[in-house]
Amino acid sequence: MNNLPFPYLQNVSLSQLSTFAIGGLAKKYIPLATIPDLVKVLNYLWQNSLPFQIFSGGSNIVFPDQGLDEILIHLKDGTLEVRDNLLTADSGVKLSQVINFAIKNGLSGLENLSGIPGSTGGAVVGNAGAYGSSVSDVIQEVNIWDKGRVYWINKKDCYFTYRESIFKKKKRVILKVKLRFKKGNKNNLLSISRQIINKRRVKYKEGLRCPGSFFKNILVTDLFPSVLEKIDSSKIVFGKIPAGILLESVGAKGMKIGEIEIASFHGNLFINNGQGTAADVKKLAEILKKKVYQKFGILLEEEIRYF
Repeated sequence: MNNLPFPYLQNVSLSQLSTFAIGGLAKKYIPLATIPDLVKVLNYLWQNSLPFQIFSGGSNIVFPDQGLDEILIHLKDGTLEVRDNLLTADSGVKLSQVINFAIKNGLSGLENLSGIPGSTGGAVVGNAGAYGSSVSDVIQEVNIWDKGRVYWINKKDCYFTYRESIFKKKKRVILKVKLRFKKGNKNNLLSISRQIINKRRVKYKEGLRCPGSFFKNILVTDLFPSVLEKIDSSKIVFGKIPAGILLESVGAKGMKIGEIEIASFHGNLFINNGQGTAADVKKLAEILKKKVYQKFGILLEEEIRYF
């Protein structure tokens, strides 16, 4: 592992690589911009039994305080192409770029996800969504690397559920995604997109060091009637109970451990005020999960990923 046959950097600060600004050092860090380069690196690491982690956009992630011994791959870019209603995107392309490209071409299906940070590949892993829409709504196929093989799998085999996919459970690396859209009116799509971005800016102020929404919202269909009785039905949106509503009801706003604080304006927003640590994040998350469970009988699940 001391000498890799491709360029890499040593002892890179993880806190500089995520929107949460948390983490120690990555002992070996490989930034990549193309899928062919990524496949070459993955094949070499697999053939030589070298452990690795991979990420792209840097949102929705909590890196460890102790750093990473595994090789860290950072896919930073990619290409887009469109043919009729079918758009193919490399996994390293920003989700915002895909959405803007679709809107520009009069393609409808992801405009409700406007303003969500991160990469296309990351959005697929977590089945990102907003305002009743999810990225899986438009996915047709996903091109993956899996133990030296590269192949396409269809949407059914991705096992998408609310903020979940097979990619959270099995170490298959997403290379490309095929997205099938419906034809839409470019101006209408642009208007929807701008409205949603303006809404998000109220919550996610520019420069805020946070990973995005921390806990998943709760599907009403997952709850027993006795639990639902405790919830104000007017708070249910798109068949989900916002985690922020539950958190605010147990006094989450403004709670703090170390330099990790819950926003004063939203109960599901963890903010790093300076030198926050992953350990503080986990402590605060466990306290809040316990409080919500004691009051509602609902066990919150993280939407973020701990590395």
